Amino acid sequence: MSADPPAVDTVRGHVWAELRLMGRAFAFGGGATALLFGVVYALVVALAEAEPGAPSKALVVPVAFGYGLFVGLVPGAVIGGLRVSWVLVGAWTLLPLVLVPGALVVALWAASDVVAELARGVGEAAMQVGAEREWVSASIGKAAHAGPIVVLVLAPLLLVDLGAIALDPAVLWAVFVLVAALGGVCALAVVPAGLVSMVVLLPVYVGRLRRRIAGRREATGDTALTGTRR
Repeated sequence: MSADPPAVDTVRGHVWAELRLMGRAFAFGGGATALLFGVVYALVVALAEAEPGAPSKALVVPVAFGYGLFVGLVPGAVIGGLRVSWVLVGAWTLLPLVLVPGALVVALWAASDVVAELARGVGEAAMQVGAEREWVSASIGKAAHAGPIVVLVLAPLLLVDLGAIALDPAVLWAVFVLVAALGGVCALAVVPAGLVSMVVLLPVYVGRLRRRIAGRREATGDTALTGTRR
């Protein structure tokens, strides 16, 4: 036999109620978004002019619908997460959506000169390595006059040259410094903004949680976490 569900007015019961609330909010936002993508893809295929010899739309439209659902999974997860946040804290959801990107933009603007200098360093390192090495693609020599067919030979050799430059220790170090600097700038912006958002949103969530608990007690007639009834 399955265990009885936890009483509503217990700590466990309220935890399960909150999880169900978040699950429904996420499923509604994410599911509606994925479904919208599926419908749009299906409509585009259904309304498009069929090419001669193309498979029947009775087969293609369901496939397009399924593909649209798949494409909509990622945006659906984002919308579902936003929906959960909106249910839990309401319009305060907009705070981190404005504060974090805003802080990131300001930080990148303030560090733009340093980032640009480091990016130039990557280019200079690549140019120096390229000037010092013997290019494999240069060995094609006079065969370059053979016409367009030479592209089939030149392209792989050029990729080898570019790959060797990109994997050179000097270039790798310049890229590492650039990425580390960008990561540090982003962290200095995002972490404080995220902490401020958490400090503001936590009391909002607690206040709304207390109101939801009071509403559940009112709906079930419970008066305390002990499960006593009126």
